[in-house]
Amino acid sequence: MRRFLLLLTIAYATVSFAMPEGENANDTLPTFWKQQAPAEWPTLEKAALTMTDAFKHLDLSLTMGSTGIGFDVSMPLNNTFALRAGYAFMPHFKQAMHFGVDVGDNPAESQSKFERLSGMLEDLMGYKVDNEVIMDGMPTYWNWKLMVDIKPFRNKHWHITAGVYGGNRQVGKAVNTIKDMPSLVAVNVYNQLYYKAANDLPIINLNGSDIYLNDPSSQIDLKSKFLSYGQMSIHIGDYTEDVLYEEDVVSPYDQFIGDDYYAEGDIIHHKGDVMIAKGSPYRMVPDENAMVKAFVYANRYKPYLGFGYGGQLFKNDDSWQISFDCGAMFWGGTPEVVTHDGTDLVNDVKNVRGKVGDYINIINHFKAFPVLNIRITKRIF
Repeated sequence: MRRFLLLLTIAYATVSFAMPEGENANDTLPTFWKQQAPAEWPTLEKAALTMTDAFKHLDLSLTMGSTGIGFDVSMPLNNTFALRAGYAFMPHFKQAMHFGVDVGDNPAESQSKFERLSGMLEDLMGYKVDNEVIMDGMPTYWNWKLMVDIKPFRNKHWHITAGVYGGNRQVGKAVNTIKDMPSLVAVNVYNQLYYKAANDLPIINLNGSDIYLNDPSSQIDLKSKFLSYGQMSIHIGDYTEDVLYEEDVVSPYDQFIGDDYYAEGDIIHHKGDVMIAKGSPYRMVPDENAMVKAFVYANRYKPYLGFGYGGQLFKNDDSWQISFDCGAMFWGGTPEVVTHDGTDLVNDVKNVRGKVGDYINIINHFKAFPVLNIRITKRIF
């Protein structure tokens, strides 16, 4: 820095001594350099005044609408542009969704089978199994936002808004109600017995002895009973594509599956084999905690475009304003609705039943989230 100042001083002194006596440095400049700039040209002075005006006002707003409840802080830059930032979240209100519990693959026989199994499970465990599961769906989204309000018209009450929302990826979820927990526990117990019957596994080991469901000493062949009933599940919809094995399935021990014998280490199913055929029913069963869940996912960052109108909240008082905003928050694609077992109900399943099916149809038809908000604004200064 010192060297730069020294060089600048030497250069100035050299030019001064080189000039004829009585001449000024400005006299040596070209004529067009000495002309006064037009009044409409930007200058440093005008820029400083513009920045001063930009920080002259600050507005605070309360917002309510489809994006939730929140607040905005707005700073008018001039008569045309205003910069706005804020935050909003949606309260977790609940919407009940009902699903029927099915037994086996034949809908005509499902109800009679369920009644028989329900009585057996209640006698065995003391839990009454309902033939219906209720899931509570709720929104879970929140967003920060950064917007630019533009007032290009002579009527400054109207504005166009462009910006971006940024928030959480999970925007909704559905979970079974607490009162359905005993039913789901009983469903898991039954399905465990069914799985062991279908795979010739012992249901328990007592004092070193394996006890099987098809024990010849038993008066009833429980294995045949379970296999005739089928699995207990919630029929959500049907698969849109084949479901393939993601890796080789190896037999953990020597066993028969149907009429085929597999020694320990033999490959039962190869990677890429069809596990569930296209069009087969998608049946949701409770997870290891006897819960059924679904989660809605969207992009974290969502562009926004819309318009609005505003005016005085109270007559002859510009310090209070009321306005509305209407527009679209673009998801950047169709959101996913993923169950606890990893199945996407939007892309992997068709003919989704019940209230969830109605929501899935809406999501498939609308690639953007509709925004309609009311804003009440108070000028701080």
